[in-house]
Amino acid sequence: MDARPRSASLVRAVTLLGAVALVVGNMVGTSIYTLPATLARDVGPLAIASWIATAAGYLFVALVYASLGARYPAVGGPYVFAREAFGPFAGFQTAWTYWCSATIGNAGIVTSVVAYATGFSARLAESVPLQFALAQALLWGLCALNVLGVRQSARLQIAIVFVNLAALLVVSAAALAKLDARNFEPLAPRGYGSIAAGVALVIWAYSGVESATVPAEEVQRPEHTIGRATLAGYAIATLAFVLVAVAVAGALPNAEIASSARPIALVAERALGTAGAAVVGVAAIAAGLGTLNGWVLMVGRIPVGAARDGVFFRALARVHPRFGTPHVALVAGTAVSSAMLLLYFRKSLLGVFQTIVLLSVLTTLVPHLFAAAAELVLSRRGAYTPRERHRAMIVAPLAFAFLAYAVYGVGAEIAAMGAALMLAGVPLYAFFRRR
Repeated sequence: MDARPRSASLVRAVTLLGAVALVVGNMVGTSIYTLPATLARDVGPLAIASWIATAAGYLFVALVYASLGARYPAVGGPYVFAREAFGPFAGFQTAWTYWCSATIGNAGIVTSVVAYATGFSARLAESVPLQFALAQALLWGLCALNVLGVRQSARLQIAIVFVNLAALLVVSAAALAKLDARNFEPLAPRGYGSIAAGVALVIWAYSGVESATVPAEEVQRPEHTIGRATLAGYAIATLAFVLVAVAVAGALPNAEIASSARPIALVAERALGTAGAAVVGVAAIAAGLGTLNGWVLMVGRIPVGAARDGVFFRALARVHPRFGTPHVALVAGTAVSSAMLLLYFRKSLLGVFQTIVLLSVLTTLVPHLFAAAAELVLSRRGAYTPRERHRAMIVAPLAFAFLAYAVYGVGAEIAAMGAALMLAGVPLYAFFRRR
């Protein structure tokens, strides 16, 4: 007898524009508004090279997801690809680490939103309980929106992406007009080897490139839409990242960028005055909400495929009979992110953000590594033409090699934490398989 949960079906409501907005919104959000400070501290102006190197490497990662997403359009994205290529245990490890990355990462995203919100309220800036309460309200409010339906979530995502990109374009243009070459000196205060550390941080921004593959069963014409949305989203996000990186590094001394939790707002204030800083603050909050909305959506879909197959908590596969959304997975994932926010009572906002980013980065890389390896394996036995197979034999190894380099960049301590997290999932897998 089939023990899978009996429930409604997911609704195909995501258009090409909505899928592109999901990819762009999940990439160009809190990362671009907050990461410049951490990069300035750990890398210096040379961080521009880290952005470019990551963009080059992620081109191959985007091509892998565009290919696999069109061929295997099932909910779960990376989980599906790993399962098809390597079996249920690899699929579980992918779903487990990816779900952990997303739930932990959502705490970092909402922290960035709160950091920009403190610029509008001195009372909020001084009160940790208020910051905690605001973060919780944002998390659970967007969880409720996503339970109500994917259409509502997609509409919000499209609107926010347009506002965000317009604000970044205006600020970057104003900052580039006042660019001072002296701000690029010294170019590499921590040595040229720091590029690897910068790449590891920038991966936080690129971790959404796979977004269109995850809600595949809710995407219209997935065999065409997923690939196009992935590559279009990658291109738009990369242009925004590099433009902003150059503008920020050229507009302010590195020490000022490194000490600010709101670096883009600081650039806007210097280039456009206090009104410009206020506009950027609002845009940053909107962008953060868009990114949070997108990743809350993702948290609800990442475990569904594995739960259906019996290698994750079965309840997470349930779909709401009225709204057609994975409501149990949405609530469970948001609860984990909510618990992570207890860090507010131990660290500063910037400290919380940096800790969560490092915890999330490696668990983001694991699903990408599995996907690159899966493309190589599946191209030999799937429905690939000789030309497509030849391309996969080039693209997949290059993507895998770049991702392996990124794992090196996160450092031994974070790599050990990631390995421990993967090992922690093994007893869970044994439990699910016994059931």
